[in-house]
Amino acid sequence: MKILCIGEALIDMICTDKGSSLSKGQNFLKKPGGAPTNVAAAVAALGGQVELAAKVGNDPFGKQLVQVMEDFGVSTKYLLLDDQHFTTFAFVSLMEDGERDFVFNRGADGFLSVADVDAIDLTDISIIHFGSATAFLSGPLQEAYLSLLERASKQSIFISFDPNY
Repeated sequence: MKILCIGEALIDMICTDKGSSLSKGQNFLKKPGGAPTNVAAAVAALGGQVELAAKVGNDPFGKQLVQVMEDFGVSTKYLLLDDQHFTTFAFVSLMEDGERDFVFNRGADGFLSVADVDAIDLTDISIIHFGSATAFLSGPLQEAYLSLLERASKQSIFISFDPNY
């Protein structure tokens, strides 16, 4: 069984100042992230076959994401480097009351296109997994999701959706 994860691939900038809001935080830890990217890494770490379809900037952060996924054993055949857009950043803090505070600086991952996903070979794919964080943004990525999911449903591929709330 092979899983295809599609969607956000980004760098989380996690505020390490306990209980601090993003506006007051001074210290941040850089970590690879994005819900579908995290799922792909977890599946690979558990010994599963998984591919990640996403776009990252052709910058040091995007190249780090590619390397981290390869280190986990995720196929990066469809993890594309984008020369036109930077890698997406998510700034995150955990407030005293346990609520999280997010600010996204959306970049390359929002520009995965229909042409990009049409190039994906679904022959051996059993499950397609995607998340909500980018599923409902208008633009190229939403169109790519719809195109890929239509192809998947015609081929009776199981679709997994993470509401990520």
